[in-house]
Formats: sequence, structure tokens, C-alpha cells
Amino acid sequence: MSDTPSPTRFAVYLVPNAEDAFYQLGSSALGYDMRAGRRVPQLPELRPEWVAKAGQYGFHLTVTEAFECDPASFAAIEKEIVALCACFSPHSLLRLSNGRMEVWDEGTVIVRRFDPNEALLVLHALLTARLAPFVTGSSFERMVQENPHKYPAPHERARLKLFHTPRGLDSWTPHFTLVEPYTGPDAGALAEDLEARFEPYPTLELDQVTLLSQKGEAPFEFVRDFRIGLR
Repeated sequence: MSDTPSPTRFAVYLVPNAEDAFYQLGSSALGYDMRAGRRVPQLPELRPEWVAKAGQYGFHLTVTEAFECDPASFAAIEKEIVALCACFSPHSLLRLSNGRMEVWDEGTVIVRRFDPNEALLVLHALLTARLAPFVTGSSFERMVQENPHKYPAPHERARLKLFHTPRGLDSWTPHFTLVEPYTGPDAGALAEDLEARFEPYPTLELDQVTLLSQKGEAPFEFVRDFRIGLR
């Protein structure tokens, strides 16, 4: 009897360029540079076990969740993203403002949270909807199979049915995860330390989104960037 093949996943994220100081700082928080596909020295106030979950994704802001797909569909996924990005007006930018640290999930997660501009919110909604046909499975659907009482709200169930995720759209919370899972004594104090490091970056402007892939439980790998608007 053969083993079950490891699932292939795709995700669309905001990932600053490799030379960007904000990206380098975030990668050092996780101890992993996703664009280079290598480990990097970690910030001294953090520990590898505190980024065990966050680190495999690399430093990013989720635009669409990581979904399972047929590996053969990547060319079609890329084509769809290109078509969507071409619909934005010339010189459109994806802006993030009001950067701040937030502590989530009873102190186990620390994120750098931002507010999106209109272009980014529209792109998030379009990608969520247009890439859904390529999804063959999601962790959220498995959660509901294991616990039928999870995500009980009608709008969450409607999203799961259409988009394979209960998250996003008008309740989207754009963020870069810096710590997960935190098991130390004081998440608030650590968040303050991280705020001091990230304070120079209250706003961000990007002109691209990034497609990534994952095989099994390996770290996510860079596939390609997509420019927004026809320039």
C-alpha cells in the first residue's frame, strides 16, 4: 500500500523585496529568509521555538490563505493572477498604514498589524474569489470536519462553501506574523520590544504580490512576483 502523497499548496502574499530593510528585519525575527530560501541570524530577543509555526511561511502578509491544489494547476493560477493584476489602473500601489503590534490568541501570537488601502482590499477580494476554483482542500475545511461546531456563524459557513476559508473580505486583518507560538512569560513586554524595532516602518507601499508554493510540510518557496497595473 503506497503512502498518501504530500499535498501541494499555493499562497499569494505581500512580500517586500529582498533588499528592503523592513523585509530584512522581519526575516531576522523569524530566522528565515524566504526569498533566499535560507536561515538567517535571529533577533536576540526571540527564540527558534517561538517562531516554529510562523517561520515556515517566511516573512509575509497573507493576501490569500495557503490552499491545497493540483501541482499541474500552477500555470493556470499564474495566468489568473496576471489577468487580475492587469485590471488595476496604471501606477496603482498597495499601501499599508497605521502599523502597530498586536498580541493575539491569549498571548501566543504577536503580529505587526496594518490597515489596507482600497486597492489592496479590492485585490484581496478578487484573488480570494478568482483562485477558489483551483483549491482542492484547506486546513479550515479539515478543522470543521474534525469539529462540526467550529466556525458556526452563517457568514463563516458561506465563505467556507465558496472560498474554502472563513476569513477575509470585510473582516480581513492584514498582518505580518512575527511570533507563533509564544511560550514565554510576558507577550506584552516582547511586543513592546518588537515595536521599538519596527517603529520606523509605520507605512508600506508595494507594487506587487508574490506567489509561493509548499510541498508537504517543507518551508514555503518563492515562485514569482506579479506587478500591479500595466506599467
